[in-house]
Formats: sequence, structure tokens, C-alpha cells
Amino acid sequence: MKQPSGPKKKKHFELLDRVKDFLRDQPGEVKQELNGLIFQLERDGYLNYPNAEKIEGEDLFALRVIQTGNVRVFYVYGLYDVIYGIHGYVKKTEQIPENELKQARKLLRQLIQGGCI
Repeated sequence: MKQPSGPKKKKHFELLDRVKDFLRDQPGEVKQELNGLIFQLERDGYLNYPNAEKIEGEDLFALRVIQTGNVRVFYVYGLYDVIYGIHGYVKKTEQIPENELKQARKLLRQLIQGGCI
């Protein structure tokens, strides 16, 4: 008997290895909440605040794990309906720390140079 298929995904989310490494150290509840956000993002192609936010003046977005922790994962839209999770961190201040933003910008440039975006 054929299984009914779920809603068609509009996008495919890929985590860079550095984000996978970061998430290994996070509690299970954070991973579960993040997986739910990723599922919604793949299904709908976008997320609204408070689940995600566009970084003003940037081609960067941040997934916001806020129920079970204060984790952010920067992501960017790439070619061929791929969304890349490029950098994760634990948010400890009101503003995005400049060093975290610099790291995300650097990774974005690398993806652009590699022809992924």
C-alpha cells in the first residue's frame, strides 16, 4: 500500500558542517525546536517573525530558537531551491554580536564565490 505523501517541500535546507558541529553541543530540546523550524521553512519557503528574522541590510536571515534556548542559525537562500544554514551561535545579548555577523558574512561570500548563491 502506498504511503500518502505530505505537503510538497518548496525548499531544501542544508546545514554546513560547522553548524552540525555547533548543534551537537546543544540540548535535545533546542535541536527539536530547530528541526520544527527547518521543516516549516522547507515546506513554506520562508518563515515570519518570531520564528525567523531578516538581518537588516543583508542577504542573511536567522532562525530563532526561542522556546527552548536562545540559539540563532544564520541562513541564506541559494540556487536550485536550497537554503543553507551557515552559522550558529547562542545569543547572549540584545544585539547580534558583530563577530557572529562577520563570520556569517564571510561564509556567505564563500558560498557566492563557490557558485552556490
